Amino acid sequence: MAFRNRPVLDRKHRPRWQDELRTQQLVVAGFALAIAVAIGLFAAAAWSTYYDNNLRQVALVGDEPVQRGEVMRRRDIIASELSARFADLNAQLGGARDSVLQQQMTALQSTFENLDANASDAVVTGKVLEQRAAQLGLSVSEEELEAELRDRRTIPERRKLSLILVFPEKDEGASEEAEPTDEDWEAARAEVEAIKAEIEAGADFATLAAERSDDDTKAQNGLLGWIEARDPVFGEYFAAAEGAKAGDLLGPLQNDTGWYLLKVEEVAPAHEDTNLAEALARNGVSDEAYRQHVRLELLREKFRDYFGEVVVAKYQPQQKVGQIFLQNDAGQPVPKLRVRHLLAQPIPGADDQSEATDEQWQAALERARELRERAVELADEDWWELAEESDDSGSQNRGGFLGWYDPAGLASQFVPEFAQAATDLEIGEISEPVRSEFGYHIIQVTERRTSAMELAERLVSELREDPGRFAELASTYSEDVSTAREGGDLGWVIRYQYDAARDRAIFGLDEVGEISDPVVTANGIYIFKLEDSAKLKLVPESRRESVATSGFNRWLDELKADSRIWVDPELAPSTTTAAG
Repeated sequence: MAFRNRPVLDRKHRPRWQDELRTQQLVVAGFALAIAVAIGLFAAAAWSTYYDNNLRQVALVGDEPVQRGEVMRRRDIIASELSARFADLNAQLGGARDSVLQQQMTALQSTFENLDANASDAVVTGKVLEQRAAQLGLSVSEEELEAELRDRRTIPERRKLSLILVFPEKDEGASEEAEPTDEDWEAARAEVEAIKAEIEAGADFATLAAERSDDDTKAQNGLLGWIEARDPVFGEYFAAAEGAKAGDLLGPLQNDTGWYLLKVEEVAPAHEDTNLAEALARNGVSDEAYRQHVRLELLREKFRDYFGEVVVAKYQPQQKVGQIFLQNDAGQPVPKLRVRHLLAQPIPGADDQSEATDEQWQAALERARELRERAVELADEDWWELAEESDDSGSQNRGGFLGWYDPAGLASQFVPEFAQAATDLEIGEISEPVRSEFGYHIIQVTERRTSAMELAERLVSELREDPGRFAELASTYSEDVSTAREGGDLGWVIRYQYDAARDRAIFGLDEVGEISDPVVTANGIYIFKLEDSAKLKLVPESRRESVATSGFNRWLDELKADSRIWVDPELAPSTTTAAG
């Protein structure tokens, strides 16, 4: 039985249309695969971008995470407020306030450059405040929030004003300290009335302001610019023009400096800040997000008030201390000499002594010899009084001290005669009178040091051996003029009065007479001695007000540190305190 072979397709003779179809199918499949891969990659990239911009954790406040999206929303809010404020300041340009307005605009531009870090700090600080508010009994009411929102969304009433001010002129023979007499004030009023009559007769206000006003605004033809009620400089003029219409001429009016006229150039009633509204809308900021931002800023003010009223208490622990302050070395320390002098000039106080006569030079020499004799006899700390008789105004209130100098650089710092004499002196030796183009100098090199820190450590060692020498060494070495003359006496100190490093050192002293380690700060090196201590002592109101202003950010940093904050280094401002 025979089987017939199954027919086999002859591949050599397959129809072309089948090959073309197969090729098209492969191409379509390839495109489909490529599209699928591209869609997958795009989706992955889109998700990665979305995650990075919104969901990535960029900070941790206690146990509460902060996502980047929250920081970016705060960034948009801050940017909106800054741009609206910039536009408003720019619209006010033109007048005596221009320099102030320009400074404010420059400050805004600087803030713009650090938006991410500022937004991050605002979010982190807000969370710290929210976490602590209940403990301190602090909150923001709805009424307070609504009032603040209205204030921020409103441009206050403003008036564009011009000024002519006439000072009362004292008689030629009157001393500088003498107050103007009633006649002087009456003459100033008469002058202003005469100017007003000229204006009412048709004279130009701006022209008369430039010619006859005694105020600095005469350089702007008397134009003050746009003024509002809370203006710290020109607010009184806004009040004086209350109810006036554009074009009105007001005065004569009197203030502490003279009699004046005001011209109301324009009046702008209070109105919505459209710049802010448009900026918030442009940046996609919701009403609720903006409300939360404002609420947190009000909460911060509540904390500020709490610090000033409760933390900086009327009665609180205080330390009475003395201090020695040394300027730190700039760059690599090199051995230096400390130099002081007394100066006797032929023509006291004159910049140029070349016109002095021989008799004047001789008198200066005799005076210099007398100063030297007294300097040799006096104790070291008495140089402070002696230096007040020196003709060098730059050092007479600093005990005659000129500073620390590299011996190799004396010639570049002083005239040749002075530099040579200082180089030849032994430590503590007082020179004979040395003549230079400025007069006769009595020079003393008081100390040699290898570095500021070496000197500080040496002083601490000496003081711990004999704390009773503190006033003597403070008078000799301290470079803080205000306390060195008083033997370093700093007085009573409260918490937050100084920076954190000094605060820790001062309140770390327990025993009267105890000397601190050298405290290195950005300003220099400090050494403290505890003179007395009080567990509860009245704080002068002026000091409380000062510390309430200057110490708040330090206290806030301490609250942050206690909250265990971590911030992504890319978003952390340089002032943020972080604790792990």
